[in-house]
Amino acid sequence: MEQIISFLREYASFFEDAEVKQQKKLEVLTRGELAGIEETIVMQQALDKQMENIERRRIEIFRQAGYEGKRFREVIEKAEGVQKEELEVLYQEIDKSIGNIKFLNQKCMKLAWTALAGMGVITREHGKSTQGYQQIRRSSGSILQTKV
Repeated sequence: MEQIISFLREYASFFEDAEVKQQKKLEVLTRGELAGIEETIVMQQALDKQMENIERRRIEIFRQAGYEGKRFREVIEKAEGVQKEELEVLYQEIDKSIGNIKFLNQKCMKLAWTALAGMGVITREHGKSTQGYQQIRRSSGSILQTKV
């Protein structure tokens, strides 16, 4: 269990850092500075890759500890005493950071769609999209798609 707790401390720290990066991304998008926007695209791509890697590590560590396919809550249920308390705290920290990241991403997406529509890069299509805009597609999905 100590290996899981140690990793989850790192996991929580990673998502706290990701939350700060998302806040900075929102600030850059709000200012609309092209150079800053280009930097945030590169930052987001790197962050996406880091998220994939840390999630792979989490899956492997859970597997090695006998918790393959288990959710964090299920791991907490198996823990006892101080370890259970620490896992609960880590769970709350991670949940809060991920919730904030999702919220910030939604705000960033709205700003980006509004800016693209204002520049005429995308057009409104009545009833075709939940955002009221036509999505620009590439082979890997929307150019504004982010993972959290």
